[in-house]
Formats: sequence, C-alpha cells, structure tokens
Amino acid sequence: MHILLRVGEGSTGKPVFEPVHAASSGGSRYRIEFTPGLAYGIAAGDEIELGPGGVYTVTERAGNVAVRVFSASVFSGVQHDLIAEVEDLGGRLDGSIDKGLAFTIPLRAGFAAIENVFTRFASHTRCEWEYGNVYAEDGTALGWWEGST
Repeated sequence: MHILLRVGEGSTGKPVFEPVHAASSGGSRYRIEFTPGLAYGIAAGDEIELGPGGVYTVTERAGNVAVRVFSASVFSGVQHDLIAEVEDLGGRLDGSIDKGLAFTIPLRAGFAAIENVFTRFASHTRCEWEYGNVYAEDGTALGWWEGST
C-alpha cells in the first residue's frame, strides 16, 4: 500500500506529499518498505506513526541508513557501478528516477564505508549525495544510531 508523507510546501504554499510504500502495523502505524526519495528522517524498515496531513513521527528504527543521490543530468548507466558497491555494503537500491536514486544501507556497513563509496561516485559523476535519515532539517545529527554499533 501507499501512504502520503508530507515533505514540505510548494511554491504556492500548499503541502507537498510523497507516496511511500508501507505496510500497516495497525492503527496509524506503518512500516516503511522502501527508503523514500524525498521524505526526511526515515529509511526502509522504520516504523512511523502517521498523523493528520501526512505528518509522521518515527516510532522504531530498523537500523538502516537512507542515502539519496541527485544529478543535474540523467544518470544513463553510470549508476550500475554504484549499485554494485552499495550491494557489497549489504545495501540495495530502493528507488530511481532519471536524475535521482534512493538507497537503503544497513548501519553495520559503517558511515566511513558509506561516505567513501558515495563521495568517490559523486566526484566522478558531478552529482550530489545526502543522508536521508542522519540529519534533521536544521542540520543537527539525529543520533538514532548511537549505541547501536
């Protein structure tokens, strides 16, 4: 099933939503099945409480890191090596569009290994990458992984 998560406001001031694959956990709780491309703070496997207007709160972490890659141009095949390197870390590609990719990588892969893979890829392809569930919108670390490694 799809649920709609609020990801911000458009230029007209109206809310913008991302449809995200999720499984019902009962009531207003859902388990995210694939790391979203736009919704911040969550990764595949996390459980959320969905509130009015698509606002959500993480209630349980699955121990996965969300990573997103954005490009000004179409990837046109260069992503295959990146996908293979992410799979070597135990991760997977969860979503793709012409100029964007969303990955789920287990925390046990380690931040240093994740950063090495994506920084190297970005330097060769002139794209940008970001964590989707490591920092809050104000740039502060969420810290959910502390004590987990």
